Amino acid sequence: MGRFTKQSVRKLFLALPFTLLAAGCGSELDAQAGTAEDTQPAAEGVSLASTEQGIGLGGTYWWGTSNNGDTTTTIGTSTGRTCFLTGIQGNLKPAVAGNWSSAGTYMFAGNWIAFVNHANNKALSTGVQCLNTATNRTPEVTWRQGTAAKLLGAVTADRRCFLTRVEASTGAFTTSADYARVWNDGINWYLGGDLSGTGGARALCVDVPTGQGGWLWIAGEGGGFTENLAYNPGGVACLLSGIGGHFTTSDFSDGVSIDYNSGTRYFEMTVMNGKRGWSNCVK
Repeated sequence: MGRFTKQSVRKLFLALPFTLLAAGCGSELDAQAGTAEDTQPAAEGVSLASTEQGIGLGGTYWWGTSNNGDTTTTIGTSTGRTCFLTGIQGNLKPAVAGNWSSAGTYMFAGNWIAFVNHANNKALSTGVQCLNTATNRTPEVTWRQGTAAKLLGAVTADRRCFLTRVEASTGAFTTSADYARVWNDGINWYLGGDLSGTGGARALCVDVPTGQGGWLWIAGEGGGFTENLAYNPGGVACLLSGIGGHFTTSDFSDGVSIDYNSGTRYFEMTVMNGKRGWSNCVK
């Protein structure tokens, strides 16, 4: 299958208000982690061929619009597949105080749905990566500002947890200090954060055999950059475990995104204008 570069994706967003781009239905994607907070080396005596099989990828998607309303598209079955966030770009700030904006993915009627929901006539987009596994998948959990961190589940050898969507009402995701993320303390997995207004995020967990590293990248105001995550000889996926910053600009290029660079065989994260992104890669 063909792959879309970050540049081509963004051009299509600008040209077409309702655009679904799908790429990567194989399991090409693995890692040798650098700053790995979650790395588990292959056991001695295991062949390279077997360690490179990794997790099967179940589709890579981008969905965005500047049109108002709840704009959705079905991206495939939820049977044997679990989908997570890989990006948020654009404006999450509601036009009217008390209203809500949100973007990401969720399960409905046996399928995964990618969606953007806002009423501010501003650009908003989301990236989604699906994995071909639903082993021990936990229910989706919602955290909102002003409440305690939410329990996602106990830490197990294989459990990995990631964001599925972010939500903003009055004042949320409007400063560089705002964030929502998942983490574990060695005993339990949690979803929480700190926002300057009403908002939150959702997350769930699924079993994936190994972690391949964890990264946090933060961009200063007025600029941005792209940095490597995990190298991929085959079988790796990189997903968002946290996101932060002010999502107040109507620009499909302004946000946090994880992409795969087939030319270098690295996953990359792009962060712009005071945004931050936490990523963990799995195999």
